[in-house]
Amino acid sequence: MATPGSDPPASRPDPAGFFDAEYRRLLAPFHPELEARHEAAALRELLGMAQDDRILDLGCGWGRHLSLLAEAGHDIVGVDLSPALLRQVPRARPVTDDVSPVDPPAARPRQPPLAAADMRALPLAERSFDIVLNLATSLGLFLLDDPARAALREARRVLRPGGRLLLEGMHRDDIAARFAPRVRWFLADRTEVRVRRRFDPLRGISEEVLRWRGPRGSGEKRHALRIRSATEIAALLEGAGLAVLHAYGDWDGRALRHTSPRLVLVAGRS
Repeated sequence: MATPGSDPPASRPDPAGFFDAEYRRLLAPFHPELEARHEAAALRELLGMAQDDRILDLGCGWGRHLSLLAEAGHDIVGVDLSPALLRQVPRARPVTDDVSPVDPPAARPRQPPLAAADMRALPLAERSFDIVLNLATSLGLFLLDDPARAALREARRVLRPGGRLLLEGMHRDDIAARFAPRVRWFLADRTEVRVRRRFDPLRGISEEVLRWRGPRGSGEKRHALRIRSATEIAALLEGAGLAVLHAYGDWDGRALRHTSPRLVLVAGRS
């Protein structure tokens, strides 16, 4: 796993401390498969994906969108800093409906190519992808602008001319208006999960303490995320040699407004 750079520890993702199998279990209620299927369909629509487009899911986690796009027959590669989450990426079901033991190997479930790597040093060839996806505010794992810009430069490096980068995540304006400092929920096994958050509106950083207690034990995780405004992300893109082509406020393609629940930006090489 590559972790280059000399930025302070607070500006680097920490997969061992937060993004692991337990993280996925605790947050599972907020990531149903139906939602992932809706978002994967929206990705194809907003980007006008061609079937032969080569796709990079940058920060793919446990493969919520990756496996669905692979199922649809797309040539897709997943990169994430957390080996623990990559180990949970499911095999994509084949495009055909029925698979029996006598079917040829090409028709059997397969796992898309995966790599554990830092976004700022991708083990991928220059200009090798038509589309790069960066979803779920994963750019916010970099609290400082310099490492975030370095990650975007890498995204540009692996994009082919005419390729598109799609960034999606929380909308800073919406978060500021509806920030919830305390949240609580229960898992199916009655594990209680409590989250306490503190949002710094000046720096745009949300600090989170997640605690849980249940039949499988108890624990605590701490995490920080930079939630940037559309203006801030556009400036980072420009500094990385990319330009915003479209700005959406949700997966349905509606225009971005200050009340929009999501921030979805499509950019290309400038």
